[in-house]
Amino acid sequence: MSVVLSSALTAGLAALVAGVIWLLGWQHRRAHFWLAPLGVSVGFALLYWRVQGRPDFPPIDATQWVFWHALFAVPLGWLAGIGAAYRWVWAWGALLGALWLFVPPFYTLMEAGYWSNTAGMAYIVGFALGAWLLMTLCAPLGDAAGVGTPLQMALLGGIGAGVLFYGAKSASLAQLTGTLGAVVGIGVLLSLLRGFTLGRGAVALTLLLYFSLWTTAFGFAYLTLGQLITLYLLALVPALHLLPALQRQSPLRRLALTLAILIVVGGAAVGLAYNAYMGQSSSY
Repeated sequence: MSVVLSSALTAGLAALVAGVIWLLGWQHRRAHFWLAPLGVSVGFALLYWRVQGRPDFPPIDATQWVFWHALFAVPLGWLAGIGAAYRWVWAWGALLGALWLFVPPFYTLMEAGYWSNTAGMAYIVGFALGAWLLMTLCAPLGDAAGVGTPLQMALLGGIGAGVLFYGAKSASLAQLTGTLGAVVGIGVLLSLLRGFTLGRGAVALTLLLYFSLWTTAFGFAYLTLGQLITLYLLALVPALHLLPALQRQSPLRRLALTLAILIVVGGAAVGLAYNAYMGQSSSY
C-alpha cells in the first residue's frame, strides 16, 4: 500500500470517528459541550496510533508527548465551552494547563544541555503564553455556524504539514499535522447540517495540538524560529473575524479575507521552505 493511500485511509478513519462523535451531540447543547473536544482528541489519538504506533508512557520520544497532550488537554476544551460568567476560569485554566503541558517535553532539552536553563525556561513560558493566547482568542470561532471555521482549521493543517515536511524535515510530524487538518476538516461536510458548530472546545484543542506539533518540530527537528512564528501568526488569522472593525462586513467577505491571507502567506511559507529544502538537497 502506498504512503499516500495509507495516509488517506488513516485521515479518513480518524475524521469519520471525530464526525460520528460530533454528530452524537450537535443538536443538544449540553452533549455538544462534552463531545466537541472529545471528537478532536479521539480522532487525533487514533491517527497518531496508526501513524506512529502505540505511544509509551512516560514517553521515550518527543513526538509521543503530542499524543498525551491530545488526551490530557481535553479538560481545557471543556473549560473553553463554559458560560460567559465563568470565562475567567477558562482563561486561568488555559494558561496553567498550557504551562503544565509544555514543561515535560522540553525540560529534557535543558537536562541534555541543548538549551541552557535560562533559554529553556524562556521557551517553555513563551510556548505556554503563546498557546494560551491562541486558544483564548480563537475559541469563540467555534460558536460560528457554517463552513468558515472548519475550513480554516483544516487549511492550517495543510500549511503546517508543508512547512514541517520541507522546513523541519520531519515526515512524521508533517503527517500528523496534515491528518489533524483532515480530522477537523470533516466539519466542512457537517457544516451543511443546519446549526452545526465545531464548538469552542474543539477549536481550542485543535489549535493547541497544532502548536504542540509545531513547537516539537522546533525543539526536536529543524523548524526555524522564523518558521514557527510564521505558523503561529497564521493560526491567529481566523481570529480576525472577531475584530470589531470587520464585524460590519458580511460573513462572506470576512471569510474571503482570512482565506486569502492563509492561502497567500501560507503558500509563500511552504514555497520558501520547499526552495530551501531543494537547495540543501542539491548541495549534497
